[in-house]
Amino acid sequence: MNRKYDLFERFSDGSSLWRACVTGLENTRIHLHQLSSQSANQYYAIDIAVGKVIRLKPEDQPMGFVMAKKVAGRGSQQVA
Repeated sequence: MNRKYDLFERFSDGSSLWRACVTGLENTRIHLHQLSSQSANQYYAIDIAVGKVIRLKPEDQPMGFVMAKKVAGRGSQQVA
């Protein structure tokens, strides 16, 4: 099953901007890598259906990613 991921750019002031919607984990990894090669800002993806965040691991190879914890409800925490 191919999931949809929303890709975001995080700026130095902590704000985030939506950049794209991509289908499939491998395509998400490719797009995140391409975006990160164009800017020094951080990029991440969110699987909105299950609330999982995917971030680049800077110490790994360019295609190294880590799955973050499941995002809780919209209570006191801000997702993006």
